[in-house]
Amino acid sequence: MAEPYQVKPSDKLLRWLHPGQFSWEENRPTSAAFKDSEMSVDILSLTTIEESYTKAKKIGKNAVVSIKAQLVIEKGLEVCHEPVEGNDAHAVILGKKTNSIAKFLANNCEIEIYPTNQ
Repeated sequence: MAEPYQVKPSDKLLRWLHPGQFSWEENRPTSAAFKDSEMSVDILSLTTIEESYTKAKKIGKNAVVSIKAQLVIEKGLEVCHEPVEGNDAHAVILGKKTNSIAKFLANNCEIEIYPTNQ
């Protein structure tokens, strides 16, 4: 397992999306993609977008978005590095994700790898 990593505000966090979590009309993820109580992400400085996407595809996810850790932290959420077997870049975002916070995260992320159009 990887040594514990202290997440910095400048870090980019990668979130995997499953096919139903993307709004083609708005060209962004839906807020539903950002509501898990322990929301899994990868820390980009510990992986690459391509490596993260390869892992995502193995569990049925079909897109990757990124968000700056600073935006997450400013909303009162905590980002904790929690490596798991096979993914040393894994982290979780902890804290209550209200509808307005989930919508903020959806509106402020960048699409790194677009989903395949369903």
